[in-house]
Amino acid sequence: MQIVNLGTMAGTNVDAFVKNVRNTVDMPNGSFVAITSQVSGQPDLYVAATPTDVTKEEVLLVRSPELIEVNGLRVDLTDVTLFTNPANRPATAFHLKVGDDFTITDDGITGVTTKEKYVVPVNGDLKPAAADDLTGNTLVAMKVVDKTTISVGNRRIPATKLLVVRSV
Repeated sequence: MQIVNLGTMAGTNVDAFVKNVRNTVDMPNGSFVAITSQVSGQPDLYVAATPTDVTKEEVLLVRSPELIEVNGLRVDLTDVTLFTNPANRPATAFHLKVGDDFTITDDGITGVTTKEKYVVPVNGDLKPAAADDLTGNTLVAMKVVDKTTISVGNRRIPATKLLVVRSV
């Protein structure tokens, strides 16, 4: 399962760029979702869905703390690759802003990323995809700034560091 490490993100300093979302399907961290509406009776919870038109919809990056519930207690996972945001439960999503950077494991991106190329959200998919250019005119786009790894225990998982170059 994919992992996301946040770098310099507007949402880590400005709460208005962070939303609590709920989807009807399991979402790994690193998913790209669109907000479709507010959950009835929940003023701070929004319905998240797979993007349908990335040229018109703002997409948000899902990144929740890797906690699971055991007998009513929240416990950190030692192997974060096992974490997913369960369906119909709140998750954290970030509005992406130009200049934000984050690192995502390569299994969280469709295709092969290349330094100085791009990653863009895709219609009908929670995973973004590698792209040679920005001709698709998505509202949100990231540039590949580095190929790296994320450490989980003694493993090094291949990852891509992204810089947001286009946002709403």
